[in-house]
Amino acid sequence: MNNTIIYTSHHKPSAFLGASCIVPLHVGKANSLNDITCSGDDTNDNISYKNPFYCELTAQYWVWKNQPKTDYVGFMHYRRHLNFSEKQDYLEDEWGVVNDDVISQAYEEKFGLNDRSIQACLQDVDIVVPKKWDVRAAGSKNNFDHYKVSPYLHIEDYQTAIGCLLKLYPEYAEVVDEFNNASDGYYTNMFVMRYDIFDAYSNWLFSVLNDLENQIAFHGYNSQEKRVIGHLAERLFNIYLIYQQKKCSYHIKSLQRTFVKTETFNGKLRPAFSTGNVPIVICFDDNYSISGGALINSIVKNSADDTKYDVVVLENGITERNKQRLLSLVEQNANFSLRFFDINAFAEMKTVYTRAHFSPATYARLFIPQLFSDFTKVIFIDADTIVQSDLAALMDVPIQENLIAAVKDIVMEGFVKFGTITRISSGEFTAGEYLKTQLGMNDPDKYFQAGIIVFNIHQMNLENTGKALMDAMKANSYWFLDQDIMNKVFYDRVLYLPMEWNVYHGNGNTDDFFPNLNFSTYMRFLSARKRPKMIHYAGENKPWNDPSVDYYDNFAKYAVGTPWQKELYERLNGVLNTAPFKQKPVLFQTRLKRQLIPLLNRCAPMGSSRRQTLSKYYYKLRRIMLG
Repeated sequence: MNNTIIYTSHHKPSAFLGASCIVPLHVGKANSLNDITCSGDDTNDNISYKNPFYCELTAQYWVWKNQPKTDYVGFMHYRRHLNFSEKQDYLEDEWGVVNDDVISQAYEEKFGLNDRSIQACLQDVDIVVPKKWDVRAAGSKNNFDHYKVSPYLHIEDYQTAIGCLLKLYPEYAEVVDEFNNASDGYYTNMFVMRYDIFDAYSNWLFSVLNDLENQIAFHGYNSQEKRVIGHLAERLFNIYLIYQQKKCSYHIKSLQRTFVKTETFNGKLRPAFSTGNVPIVICFDDNYSISGGALINSIVKNSADDTKYDVVVLENGITERNKQRLLSLVEQNANFSLRFFDINAFAEMKTVYTRAHFSPATYARLFIPQLFSDFTKVIFIDADTIVQSDLAALMDVPIQENLIAAVKDIVMEGFVKFGTITRISSGEFTAGEYLKTQLGMNDPDKYFQAGIIVFNIHQMNLENTGKALMDAMKANSYWFLDQDIMNKVFYDRVLYLPMEWNVYHGNGNTDDFFPNLNFSTYMRFLSARKRPKMIHYAGENKPWNDPSVDYYDNFAKYAVGTPWQKELYERLNGVLNTAPFKQKPVLFQTRLKRQLIPLLNRCAPMGSSRRQTLSKYYYKLRRIMLG
């Protein structure tokens, strides 16, 4: 029998404690389609779906019914812990809590949240509880009054619970009065107990709550008020303990409670399959669900039956409905796993630099080395793509000691050739100057496009590349944001994939921009378009909004048959309301630009110093006019 296990309840991605005897548990997992990188309370005999009402009690029930017996078992929260250190006189706030900034190695050492301190604390102890808190600090007279005046609580619910308790266990009447009239108690549903005591307490508690479910009803309660069962259990715990202490004279130790003010995340995902795992990572928000659906369908349609695909969506606000739709695309395929992870778990996302149409979500790729550190390689692919070949083939590219594999960015090649101007916080640069001075790329031709990347996680773990990405992200603002950061950090450590693995749909510039590239590049571009393995709908012209774009039919092939098929028709109905196809109105500035560009090309050819000078003045004037 193991010695001690203390479970911490988590309902979202958060920081886990490092002690081997402290086990994180995803509470309410039955109500969530997201993976928060720890096991859930939704297997075997469970009440996980009741979590909005029972709070952390769903963890207690699951452990009681399913986990092996241990000498001691306990429960804490994801940011509320017991202080297992010998020092028990830290300054407390009016709620009886010791506040600290963040979970860290220093925090764990300070409060004894390690195996050594926990085992020492439990020597010759029957029960560990939080130090009693006096409700008079909140202006209440006693425990009964505190429930009565607390926001979101209704005294009728407490009285009903006490009625159920006394019906089942009338011998508790005296201690009910004792607790109600006392001004202090053990709050927060945290404790550590000998297993036999835990087993008896759980049997008693859930018998009362089972009866209560037949007596209680919500009356237009909001989400906070519906947490009533968890609040009632705090009081029932005290009543049980008072009675049992009188009867059994347990050795009870009281510890200070801590509260972590800043939420962070330090978890990591693990492979869905034990062998032959092909991890594929996609990142999008709800606006791109239709595109993500077509992409996932294309991955499934081009997969091999004997290969295991571990698809992870780094999501930002995808609705439960669309998550269910996405899951339906793989539900018939036993060799597919599809999971969701909320990218807002990373605190750094709140302070990143953004511009134009870019959102903080675009930085999600930078966290792949951290989140997937238990993997060997990971394939990342943009959501505005579809594939026409088996992505598993990319797991076999000879990446060796390179950090990534990706396709060269021929658009950036054009920006360098034509002297395109960019302006960031550190100044104004031509594309070539920017790549050399800001990204440290002495050879601008090595710039890659981030629409599809094979991450060499094994090599990144050896070199702590995740830290290098974070340092670069915090050091500067960038033209193409995370793509530039990766080019800076991965420079000269890239295995270049054939262009067929990242074929631009053209964004309306197929016969405009690309023919002006170096002839050899243009020929490779045309060749790749004949046999694309991945089609990238980069730019503002998307096939789910405009059926005139190149490779629209390729997209439609994989969107049809998905739950978004009807939505695709409806989106395009506003465009396809006449036959033949009627182009959308062209903006005045676009028409003017089309008239002036041929004249400009004659007077100031692309790449000339005159063109660069005119570009600088144009962008300065444009910024002034657009504010």
